[in-house]
Amino acid sequence: MKKLSAGMTLAIIMLLFSTILAAGESTHSDGNSSWNGFPDLDSTPYPDSSSNLYSYFVGPDEIVPSDTVLDISPNATAYIDGALNINYESFLDRGGALKPVSEIAGQLGDAGILSNDSLIITGECMPCGGGPAPAFFTFWLLRYLGHEDIRMLQGDLDDWQAAGLNISNEPLVREKAAYLPRIQSDLLATYEFAAAGGTQIVDARLARDYEIGHIPGAVNIPYEDILENGSLKSNEQLQEVFSGVHKDRAVLVYTNLGIEAAITWFALESLGYDARMYSWRDWLVNQPQFGFDLAEIKAEPNPAKAGQSVYITALFRAATDSARNLSESNSSSSEERLEVKGCATCGFGSPQGFANLNRKDGSVQIGSSGTQSSSDIDEEEADSSLRCSAIINAPDGSESARMSLLQTTAGKYMGIWNAERRPGVYKVSIVATASGNSETFADVLEIEVLA
Repeated sequence: MKKLSAGMTLAIIMLLFSTILAAGESTHSDGNSSWNGFPDLDSTPYPDSSSNLYSYFVGPDEIVPSDTVLDISPNATAYIDGALNINYESFLDRGGALKPVSEIAGQLGDAGILSNDSLIITGECMPCGGGPAPAFFTFWLLRYLGHEDIRMLQGDLDDWQAAGLNISNEPLVREKAAYLPRIQSDLLATYEFAAAGGTQIVDARLARDYEIGHIPGAVNIPYEDILENGSLKSNEQLQEVFSGVHKDRAVLVYTNLGIEAAITWFALESLGYDARMYSWRDWLVNQPQFGFDLAEIKAEPNPAKAGQSVYITALFRAATDSARNLSESNSSSSEERLEVKGCATCGFGSPQGFANLNRKDGSVQIGSSGTQSSSDIDEEEADSSLRCSAIINAPDGSESARMSLLQTTAGKYMGIWNAERRPGVYKVSIVATASGNSETFADVLEIEVLA
């Protein structure tokens, strides 16, 4: 047989190498299908061998009798046979803050969970129509408590049944145990850490919430950018998403309550970042009180004909302690107060809505006018540092329009809304931001649109 030249040998080797590389790229492009927001490990979407992502997920056929399945769904009607149930919302207090470690450890112990159990998390946010955020949040929380052996289950009940495994109408009830936490404090950021500077801050909320107000210096990478068709993006795609975030400094990631932020935290951790969880709620709680009152809000004309231009005017004045105290006193006696309840992931009016959550008692003040008597307010008017937006909701409650109000004179802000809408009563909320501190005045104006 004729001996091949060195050049021909090199050419053949290069051809074989390119063929193998092309095959690998083809396999990678097909990967990233998933169940329940988790990657399909069989499709090998994470070719980076340095990533330990694989160890965090398990399929239905991989569960062994020594594993403990924890369903964190709020209102499940069916469970994997033998699964325990703790509603993930119960880890938060009424105001949306994380409960004390002792209480959370008590909840886990009451469910019969030990700190050295092999835990597999399943379940999702049922009121929201499904989603993986609560499972990722519970995964982070258990890691924060020092629990080491934790994985997340791929798939839902349909997938479980398809695998030939049993379903139960009730969760398993175990004998109580003593759960012993070992806090990993570097997984949870404090306000002091967030405010000190020098750290990278990722606001994982939707862009529209970021625009209303955010922690100074934060960059907006919405948690939805971490997902593709409800699944975690590939390792390569995630590296691109976080291309502007550096690994040589800690990364603080937050959403309103920190639930969805857990998805971003998990992605950062899997890429080797020093990531820490935080919440917008905690940032607001630690901010000075908002320094302005909404003195007047009006629309002209009102009622308006369909297609007519409506001028919305808001007047702000700087609040004094006496005016604020008087306002709070009056509101406690003459206005309704609504206790905030509902989905812990979305919150009441958050992130999609904009109700004015009281930072201390978890309530929201509501009223028909949203105005205060100008005689009870200090005459010092709002300055140019205040920014103002109007959110207009349709009669069915959906958002119809959002617009910035421009300052015309000191304390006075105005915008024009084109009432080219269906007839009905439209409610207006005002969102104001000053010095990085936001306040929402919910449903303070009604505009009637005529046919």
